[in-house]
Amino acid sequence: MLQHYITIKYLPDTPSEHREEFCRRMLALQQTIAEVEEIQIGCDLVGEARSWSLLIKLLVADKSALVRYQQHPDHQAVIQFNAPYVADVGVIDFENFLAP
Repeated sequence: MLQHYITIKYLPDTPSEHREEFCRRMLALQQTIAEVEEIQIGCDLVGEARSWSLLIKLLVADKSALVRYQQHPDHQAVIQFNAPYVADVGVIDFENFLAP
């Protein structure tokens, strides 16, 4: 199972209604994109200068499933919806590492 984490930092004037709608649209992708096993979203509560606005955890089977998800028109539509308010994005992709 591949874990895909996305951090988003919004521009300061981003309306809360936009953030809420983005989260709804992201969560809906689990119903429309077969490759998505699970989506979880957490929004920052502290608001420090180093804080990111939200974190998305997405689970897919493997790297090829991730690529299909990323290229899916429904995912691309959500990205386009969110883009005007995004200041920065970070991503990390990994499989669980089991220590000996």
